[in-house]
Amino acid sequence: MIVRKHFYPILILVVLVWQMMGPPVALAGDIDWQIRWQDNGILQEEIQISGRDIIPADSNWQVSQEGDRYILRREVENWLSYAAMQDRLPLLVQSSNYLLYKKTDIMIVSGASSGFFQQIDNSDKVNLKVTVPGFIIGGSGERINESSARWIFNHDELLQNQEIMTVITIDGLLLGIIILFLGLIYVVIKFRKHLKKAEQIIEEEYSLTKIKQDEQKEGE
Repeated sequence: MIVRKHFYPILILVVLVWQMMGPPVALAGDIDWQIRWQDNGILQEEIQISGRDIIPADSNWQVSQEGDRYILRREVENWLSYAAMQDRLPLLVQSSNYLLYKKTDIMIVSGASSGFFQQIDNSDKVNLKVTVPGFIIGGSGERINESSARWIFNHDELLQNQEIMTVITIDGLLLGIIILFLGLIYVVIKFRKHLKKAEQIIEEEYSLTKIKQDEQKEGE
């Protein structure tokens, strides 16, 4: 009885000591990763993670905590600046400029991940949402609307994707100038038609032939 009485406390103590001496275990948890691509090119990035510690490599994060959930927020100037960051998704962004619009392909590049993304365990589920200042015309994600899509993946599943999305963005300034120019052309054409019609009426009313015909009628 005495041995059994002291056995359980000793067993609990041994387990606690073993856990303290062993390597720390990070609990898996969902990660919400969101990128909002603004009209001016700025990327607003937000990461929410719970159930594990985080070690951000970049210094431009604003970190806050709500309960056991860490929230990281930052703004990046453009995609070129984003590619120079350590804490980022392994993305390759290529753009082609046309007369009125720009086509942007966003793709996954294996081996380009670094920083925080490398800390994601394959048991973690990442909920990624990307919002763009244009129209999504292709991609591997679930379409939320014409400008947003989302993915649910783990570390390895993301790296298996090649194309994230293809985006069309309209050059609003150039489009506005073209619309204004076409509007002016339309106004000029309508004005010339009205002017030509007025000249025709004047010519019919005050032509020499018309005057002679009126004089003949008066003489009769």
